[in-house]
Amino acid sequence: MPSLYSVLFKRFQIRVFLYLLLVTALPLVLVISLFNHQFAEYSEKTQMSQVNQTHDQLLLKMTQELRFTAETTHRSAMDYGIIRYAKLTDSAANAKELKELNTYANSLLSEQRQRSQYVEQVCLTLHATNRTLCAQSSEGTEGLAARLNGPYKSFEPLAAENSKSKGYLLTYTEPITDKISLQELGKVTSWFNMSKLWNEMLVKTSNQGYALIDPQQRVVYRDGVYRGDEFQGEKPGDDVLQADHNVIYSMKHVDVGEGILWKSYYEVPQMAVSFPHYRTWLFLLVTLLILLCAGSSFLFGTYVSRPLNVLKMLMNRAELGDLRAYWTSKSSKEWMQLGDSYNQMLNRLEDLIKQVKREESLKKEAEMEALHYQLNPHFLYNTLNTIKWVAKIHKTPQISEVVSALVRLLQASLGKKGEFIPLREELSLIHDYMAIQKFRYGDRIQVETEADALTLGCLVPRMLLQPLVENAIIHGIEPAKREGVIRIRTWLDRDLLFCQVEDNGIGMQVKEGSSGWNAIHDLGESHAGKMRRERMSGIGLSHIREKIKLYYGPQFKMHIGSNPGEGTTIRMSLPIHQEEE
Repeated sequence: MPSLYSVLFKRFQIRVFLYLLLVTALPLVLVISLFNHQFAEYSEKTQMSQVNQTHDQLLLKMTQELRFTAETTHRSAMDYGIIRYAKLTDSAANAKELKELNTYANSLLSEQRQRSQYVEQVCLTLHATNRTLCAQSSEGTEGLAARLNGPYKSFEPLAAENSKSKGYLLTYTEPITDKISLQELGKVTSWFNMSKLWNEMLVKTSNQGYALIDPQQRVVYRDGVYRGDEFQGEKPGDDVLQADHNVIYSMKHVDVGEGILWKSYYEVPQMAVSFPHYRTWLFLLVTLLILLCAGSSFLFGTYVSRPLNVLKMLMNRAELGDLRAYWTSKSSKEWMQLGDSYNQMLNRLEDLIKQVKREESLKKEAEMEALHYQLNPHFLYNTLNTIKWVAKIHKTPQISEVVSALVRLLQASLGKKGEFIPLREELSLIHDYMAIQKFRYGDRIQVETEADALTLGCLVPRMLLQPLVENAIIHGIEPAKREGVIRIRTWLDRDLLFCQVEDNGIGMQVKEGSSGWNAIHDLGESHAGKMRRERMSGIGLSHIREKIKLYYGPQFKMHIGSNPGEGTTIRMSLPIHQEEE
């Protein structure tokens, strides 16, 4: 008696369950274990990437505002009205113009200050008149020291004693220069509030620090704890991103114009993140996986294994000869479609078996009928040869020639040389046929042959042209009651062999757009009895057309052209096949 283990393991559903559990549970447990070890490292890299991205965004915003302030200050210093105002001296003659330009300068400085919310003050200093004109913020900020000395076209940190506000301020100065004499006429100075800018950009968190240091190691801006000593060992111009002691440090160099590089320090506390409840999640995932594998094996057995076994049993019955073993089970849409295809296959197989039996029966009947009417070809050859020698003995060479031509025609019709013969042999058979017909019609019918020498070696189906010549005699020339001419032409054009048979008989009416086959059919019906009596064989034009289609395909055809009283032309286009040397 088999054990319970062997019985269970032989069940297909159990094997599917164990396979799914093995291929999914083991990799999943390994992945979870690796994930637990690498989660902290990944979290650290993610936080470092976020810190780096945030640092870049802060610097981008700052450089945009600083460059905008520098550009507006430069435009004010290059303004034509400001330059003209700086050139004028205090005198009665210039009083009116000075007043107008003073108003214009006030308006221009106020407009510049209002275009940036971080500019606290804009001042115009004139050397000629020793005047200073300022536009200040309207937020209650007291006037800042206007007369400052420092380098041009660079942001300079404002000393604490010159700033009455509790923030970090920068000054940017542009000289006013006479374009002709290049003499310095004055300067335009803008005060930029760094504290206001960074207070809007930074999100305040505990232990977060930020600092900006210029090339002279002056603090441009600071917020929180600054630990710049950590980066003293780095090479000049190198950016740094590192994590140490639960803090992420980022140091970048930022270009604030004129090739001046500031150092930007940004440090953020690192969050200690680990995969929570590792063991609990692992147990839950394994349990869920077992349930999913069990459910999958059950569904697989129900919707795949069971219908497959049913179809297998039906196919075994069909293999043993039971063609009535149809699919009748109800299952999913796909299995029903497969079952319908299987049923159609059985029906088609049964029809094919019946058709083969019917064809075999008809073939046997045709063979029996052919035996009744079979004439021994050797007996026919010997009889004709006897007639030929009797004709020679009695000195009647015409009879001998006719019998010889008839023998050659009979040999060709029996196909002893195969289904295809060279075109030169086909033309020779036509001459043999006309030699026989000469005894009946005399010189009334002439045959003219124009064959391109290159076409004589081309292979064509045997007895291809003879039925066309015979058809021209019976239906075209004989009813005309006059002398007739049949022209046979062959030529090559590109990759096709063209064969044409043309007569000057009575012709026929072919409707416009018609292929001529309707007229051939009507003519054949009216001369059906005569055709059967007069023809050498049972091969007609329809047989020739079907033979071309069978051998070469529907793209090669036979074309018929005819008019009443003008004769008929039949042209065939065939592929070129040369005889082997």
